[in-house]
Amino acid sequence: MEQKISDYSINLLWLCVLLMVIPIGSLQAQMVSTSRPPSSLQRKNAKQEKADKDEVHYPLYNGISVGIDLWGPASKLFGSDFFSMEIMADVNLKNRFFPTVELGYGSTDSWGETGIHYKSSAPYFRIGMDYNTFYKKKFKHKLLVGVRYAVSSFNYDINSVSVSDPIYGGSLDNPGLIDDIWGGSVPYNHENLKCTMQWLELCAGIRAHIWKDLYMGWAVRYRFKLSASPDRYGDPWYVPGFGQYNDNNIGVTYSITYKLPF
Repeated sequence: MEQKISDYSINLLWLCVLLMVIPIGSLQAQMVSTSRPPSSLQRKNAKQEKADKDEVHYPLYNGISVGIDLWGPASKLFGSDFFSMEIMADVNLKNRFFPTVELGYGSTDSWGETGIHYKSSAPYFRIGMDYNTFYKKKFKHKLLVGVRYAVSSFNYDINSVSVSDPIYGGSLDNPGLIDDIWGGSVPYNHENLKCTMQWLELCAGIRAHIWKDLYMGWAVRYRFKLSASPDRYGDPWYVPGFGQYNDNNIGVTYSITYKLPF
């Protein structure tokens, strides 16, 4: 009897020891596993979870914005030969695509270095699309890249300006207009010449959220001439919306934009 009681006691003791050892071992294993640095897969999963939390899924239609360019009037105020004023409107689709329409008016009334007077003024029109590279982000700032098709049809004047004779007084024909065949000065005065020009613009810029539905931003535009039909009496010096008449040039816009409440 005493032998059986002793055997039962020994077995019970071993059972208690096993019950104590198993939790301690599992706890040690858990401590070892938690003390190890996270694997690359775990880090990648954590980054993906954080990125998913930062993303916002937008509906197809997210409103209409209207804006006005401040760069044209400001540059004229600081001495530019060109003046322009334009308004724009775009539609926000999934906070990603922004079909855009721009309508503006440009003019110049200036003298060139050779004493030629240029005058022109007309409206211009652009249509295109912007793409927001920040479309997945929670914040309202936008980094936009896009393209525009533009056209302007306008009249322009070109005429020579007489210069004063510094020795004998009086006025002389412009010495810059010399007849290459017969020699001598050539009078030049042509008004209401006509031209139509089409071009493409590649755009990149920032639209920063300022307050509530108000945004401000700037953009750089690289412009490529597609076609032009200048008058046979002379090329225009300035094209409304495009700038100085070249095959291509670079322009800047600085705009303030308001998102309409519908």
